Order: sequence, then C-alpha cells, then structure tokens
Amino acid sequence: MTEKQILIVGCGFAGATIARILAENAFKVYLIDKRNHIGGNAFDFINSRDERIHQYGPHLLHGKANSKAIKFLNKFTKWTKYEHKVRALLNNNKTTPLPVNRTTLEDVFGISLNDENQTKLFLNRIKEKIINPKNTDELFLSNVGETLSNIFFRPYTKKMWGIDPKELEVSIGARLPVRTNRDERYFTDNFQALPTNGYTYLFENILDHKNIKFDLNTNFDKEMEKNYNHIFLCIPIDAYFDYCYGHLPYRSLKFKNQIITGEILSAPQINFTDDSIYTRQTQWDLLPNSGTSKDNKHTVTLEIPVDIRDNPGEYYYPVQTRFSRNLYKKYFELSKKNTKVTFCGRTGLFRYIDMIPCVEMHIHIAEKFLLSK
Repeated sequence: MTEKQILIVGCGFAGATIARILAENAFKVYLIDKRNHIGGNAFDFINSRDERIHQYGPHLLHGKANSKAIKFLNKFTKWTKYEHKVRALLNNNKTTPLPVNRTTLEDVFGISLNDENQTKLFLNRIKEKIINPKNTDELFLSNVGETLSNIFFRPYTKKMWGIDPKELEVSIGARLPVRTNRDERYFTDNFQALPTNGYTYLFENILDHKNIKFDLNTNFDKEMEKNYNHIFLCIPIDAYFDYCYGHLPYRSLKFKNQIITGEILSAPQINFTDDSIYTRQTQWDLLPNSGTSKDNKHTVTLEIPVDIRDNPGEYYYPVQTRFSRNLYKKYFELSKKNTKVTFCGRTGLFRYIDMIPCVEMHIHIAEKFLLSK
C-alpha cells in the first residue's frame, strides 16, 4: 500500500466527483458500487422506443452558471437547455402550475388577479399569521393558508414523507416557493440544462481516467480498509456502524411504468394532489434530450413513496426531524474516531442534496483532502 491508494464506495455524483479530482492529482482510485451500473440514482438509458428514461425518477439539473460544479461538469458533457415545468392535477381533472403562482391562485379560487400587487394582497388575506414557523406544516400555512395547504402540500407531503408535515423540519417545506407573477418554471436558477447525451454518458466521461479503476456489483466490506490509505464512503453511516444507535429514517421510491397512446401530458411532470399512492408522473419524451416515440406511444412513470423497510437498499430521501438529526449527530461523532474514513453523499451525510450542490460539496471535500497531504 502506498499513500496514493484510495477506495471510493458509491458511483453517484459524490463518489465520481471525488474520484476524478483525486485521479487528476496522481492518486490511484478504486471505485466500487453495489449496483450493476455507474451514475447512482442519476443513471439513465435509451429504451426500445428511443425514449431516454431516468431509471430512478427525473433528475433536473439546475444551479449557478459560474459555480465550481458547473465548471467541473462542463469538461465532461455538452448541455441541452431545459427549464422544467410541473403542473398539479386538481379534483376537476384540470392541471394548474406548480409552484403556486398567480395563475394557480386564479385556477383554484376562480378569480382574476390583474398584477403582482393585487396577487400579494390576496395572498396576505389567505395566509396564516405565523411569524416563525417551527415545522413544515406551519410554513405551509404561513406561505399560502389553509385552502392551498390542503390542496397542494399536506396530502403530497404526507405520502411523500410518510409522516404528518407537523413533524418535519421547516427546511423540507422551504424547497417550494410561492410566486406572485406567472413564472411557471419549477426552478429559477440561471443555469438549467440536461446533459445532451444523458447522465450515464456524463459519468462515463468523468470516470475515463488512467488512474481510475471501477468495479460494479461489488459490495463494500470493512476488511477492504486495510488496503487503502483513505476511504470515501457514500454508504449509510448508520449501516457502517451496525446501527448501534438505531436506524436513520429514509423514504424510498417504487416506480410503475405505463404506456399512453395518442395523448401527451400537459407538462413533463404532473404532481398528484389527492390521497392516492402516487406523488407524480413523468412523460420522458417531453424532455428535450430524449428521442421521440415513433409509434405515438409514450412511456409515463408514476412514483410511489415507501418506507425504506419496504424497499431495502434503495435510499432516496433522509427524513429530517428533530429526532433523526440528533440520531445522525451521534453517528457523526462516532465517525470522527476513524480519520481514515470520510463519509460522503446523501446517506453518508444524512442530507438531501441536489446534484449541483452535491458536486460542489464533494469538490470541496476532495480539495480539503488534497490540502492535508
């Protein structure tokens, strides 16, 4: 073993970013993943109808154009500009824009709002006066009031997270803005795009370096640690420590593919506001880096959130509550005792991390490691 030998476990954005940066700095990197493909949850593929499918649900890349992350990824892909739009299905089977904007308010309340000032006045009338929301449900009420909370947020949040929004930290509900204009874009970042040839191609390019070797269908074993100078683990931190303090809570997803004929959805993504098991559906050939179905048939994927115990090993969303954050802190303190290991990614850090922030964060982790050598 030399001090240039590095093991990275997990081949998503976190692991691949660290692997490439260390490889470019003359470290020998061995990267493994338990799955049979690279790319983690961002993995995509072309199906028999020339549609590009995101196997683990839609991944929409957005962030600051001048960020370190975008500059890093620019080396490995060309981009197809895409500004994501989402519509929510109402009880009358019509759809309305999401995030909530002026048009949404008009659709729900059957009113006409002439400008942003009138929209702000209307929102102020229906909002609850909660100065410092202490949980996600209070944040909903303070942003949009009772009626809109009951339509757009409470049912969706409860099936998404499996618990009442009153138990969720404020940060969970803060991800979705409320607008007083008619901007129907889901994100407003100045960089919004999809990798032209897909995420899998992007990962292939990131990992294409003489100092990177990777194996798939390979599970991590603690015995591997003795063969490497340092280990970066994108695995559940509680699993590494044999759940000695208990299990950290996660939500997982199951997917149901359907073929629709002749029709197309009113947006690439439709969110369900009802009490059904589904949270959203995606029509893949409405994304601009997908091919178009030649037979007038379109693949639509519906998502079903479940507890991680009902879909073992398929981690998606850390459930952020006061209890779970305190539990994670115990594992984090325990991890400090092993300076040879760095925990990374969603499950290692017990954080929901979008793709661009994930790349940015793990660039810094890699750079910090390099500075220590």
